[in-house]
Amino acid sequence: MQSTYFRRIEKNLYLEPLLFPDHGYNGWLKTSSLPLDVFIANPFLLDLQTTAFILSQWDPLVTGPPIPDINSLSADSAFGFATPSFTTDNQHLRSSVRDRLADVLQSQPENLHFASDTLATKILLCNSSSTVTAYGVQIAPGAALPVASKFNGKVNLNVKNVTARHEVIISAGVFQSPQLLMLSGIGDKDQLSQFGIESLVHLPGVGSNLQDHDEVSVNWLLKDNFTIFNGCKFLSNRTEDPCLAYWLDHDHKNGYAFTGIINSVLTQSSSNLPAPDVLTYYVPAFFRGFFRGVPQEVADIHNGLTAVVLKAHPSTRGTVRLTGSHPQDPLDIQKLHFQESGGPTDVAAIRESIKRARTLVALPPIDVFVQEEIAPGPNVTTDDEIDNFIFNRIFGHHACCTNAIGPDNDPNAVLDGDFKVRGVNNLRVVDLSSWPNISEKAADVILAAARKA
Repeated sequence: MQSTYFRRIEKNLYLEPLLFPDHGYNGWLKTSSLPLDVFIANPFLLDLQTTAFILSQWDPLVTGPPIPDINSLSADSAFGFATPSFTTDNQHLRSSVRDRLADVLQSQPENLHFASDTLATKILLCNSSSTVTAYGVQIAPGAALPVASKFNGKVNLNVKNVTARHEVIISAGVFQSPQLLMLSGIGDKDQLSQFGIESLVHLPGVGSNLQDHDEVSVNWLLKDNFTIFNGCKFLSNRTEDPCLAYWLDHDHKNGYAFTGIINSVLTQSSSNLPAPDVLTYYVPAFFRGFFRGVPQEVADIHNGLTAVVLKAHPSTRGTVRLTGSHPQDPLDIQKLHFQESGGPTDVAAIRESIKRARTLVALPPIDVFVQEEIAPGPNVTTDDEIDNFIFNRIFGHHACCTNAIGPDNDPNAVLDGDFKVRGVNNLRVVDLSSWPNISEKAADVILAAARKA
């Protein structure tokens, strides 16, 4: 199933279909490989330091064997060195669901309507003596969430209703989808009662089961800047950013053609695991993680090298909870890193991968270009010191699973296998909160139901 839907959405631009049948070649999401044509067009960008960085992850004694195609089914349990693929087109432009939506809007403007700068505030529900049925959503045009740049404080919202002819599909994301359900009376009844929200459907799993990758960055400064980023300011105005001007005028062939990650290493922290569980990806930038101030650091520091250690399938299970009944009240998001029984094992896996990254950067050909290690730093050497560094620098940016799909006998299952909210008619959730099922499967399910109606 996974392979079928993956092939359906992918439009692979860098492989031969007969040789790589696990990929899709006619979908809407374009995928490509490293933009090495940038160096062919501009050989001066490929300096010795950049060459050493690209080659430094190829040591088979440290990284393991090369993986020819990291996205093939045969590579699901492979470990070693791999070059990832990227969702960019052959012009080095990002390919995303935005392009898909724009294409549909252009081809079928009568069937798709957007309301930008609009906050969904509640699901409209009809509560009879025996059933609860969704019939629309309440929205607040011009309103924003507390995390939005345009948010100016909580206000009395001017709302209006949008009704549905057939069903309501919520796709507000891993945090806002459970918030919408809870604000509408769907969730743990005890929590809802704390904020005066009438419980219409008791589903204690709403906002539970929060999962994410555990990530930690290891940072070095090199002796010289990467030539490929000389003069780059990462701005949106070509008059203020020479690199952007060059990118626009020279077929998108400079450092801005790269997505950030160059190479990656897949490792297995325990032989008892069925597949690799740690991905370490290498970036020619000074990237501490997703923290305030980091974008400016990336723009200002051009001699950074980063290895990001990512622990997949961690034991952590967190929560998303309300702090009030107003749609603009901030959420209480608790990732609860390492607090499950498997936490120490997760920490150990990250620790050993940090050591492996350090070993790799201390070897030729990159070692002669390294000026100093910044984080954890040369004085952080013992396991306890590295663990403390992990606790203080952990981050993640792939959150999911807060409206879990599960069987009928699972009390924490929010959705059934057709993405339907349990106990509510005509309501589905299709987004990362219902991961790992994906939108293409949901489309099949929804279309099949519509044909039967």
